[in-house]
Amino acid sequence: MGYERALSSLYLEDNDRVSQVEFLQHTDFIAKVSGIDPLQRPEEARSKAIEKLDLDMIWFTHNPLEDFIRSSYSHVEARRDSWSRAYPTEWRKTFEVKSIEDLLDFDPFEAWTIPGLTELAEHLEKVHEEFQKLYRHQLVPGGTYHTCLMWLIKMFGLEWTIKAAYMDTKGFEKLLERFGNLSRLEAKAWAQTGIKAFISHDDICSTRGPFFPLAWMQRYLFPWYSRIWQELRSKGIKVLFCTDGDMTCISDDIAKAGADGFIIEECSDLEDLAERYGNEKVIVGGVDVGILTYGRVEDVVAEVWRCLSKAGVYPGYFINVSGSIPDNVPLANLEAYFKAVKKYGLRSPRKPLRKW
Repeated sequence: MGYERALSSLYLEDNDRVSQVEFLQHTDFIAKVSGIDPLQRPEEARSKAIEKLDLDMIWFTHNPLEDFIRSSYSHVEARRDSWSRAYPTEWRKTFEVKSIEDLLDFDPFEAWTIPGLTELAEHLEKVHEEFQKLYRHQLVPGGTYHTCLMWLIKMFGLEWTIKAAYMDTKGFEKLLERFGNLSRLEAKAWAQTGIKAFISHDDICSTRGPFFPLAWMQRYLFPWYSRIWQELRSKGIKVLFCTDGDMTCISDDIAKAGADGFIIEECSDLEDLAERYGNEKVIVGGVDVGILTYGRVEDVVAEVWRCLSKAGVYPGYFINVSGSIPDNVPLANLEAYFKAVKKYGLRSPRKPLRKW
């Protein structure tokens, strides 16, 4: 039922219950639910846990160009974050910035070996088919971690990226165009695969809102979103935009650029977004991972109800823990979370949600 329920939610159709997608990284919880040691068989363990939890869509982004980028360097420094013993996050440092000119002069099409469209599409199709086979009961979207600006943040660092944007607007515009074309190539390749949805991630906000003035993003960044997403939407693929931080004040611009939905953190205004977009956009997220980590069981249940009461009546809502579910979330809280979602996320024709 998970795959069909996710697809119905993506198309804003009524379901028997609220859909759910999670970025599940919790080593001990996955081991307990799946009965498989994730330290030995990580993907098999996670797929079995997700199947038993009856989730509807998996969290998936794939960055194939990074494999080609690594081949252009004799050494790439990597940093592994310890949020999860079985599923650590790896960041790769590929460029040492010493001046604004170093950043603005960089051309990925000259520095890296970039594959052609056909080769890239074949690679993405193969990867997606492998994951869809592994998670056969869930919908596996396509996705990228760096829609446009994230390329720069990940390569050069947030401080250098912001500094360059403010100090040399014209030079930065040209740099953004190079990476925008890189992402557009990737989107064209994804559009040739069999995906139904696409997670488009770009960290452009903090908990206090956007990194850049809205007028600047409207002029330089959002037009690239439109160009990139049009490649996918022209094939009927649903685009879900994701950023860290509070995206409430840019939601209208994200919608105007062509996003079919928002993936939000708890600092975004879920109630406001649901009231304005619940009947026409997919909304994913809202559950505060801090409450799951530091709250009591009753706090976790209350957090589930808070999100469901604000957005659960809308057909395109996916409940989701903001960010990911790492190892430091107490098992009792995590078990309470999934039980509460199943209990209170049920819908009926007269009462869309059970009363808590």
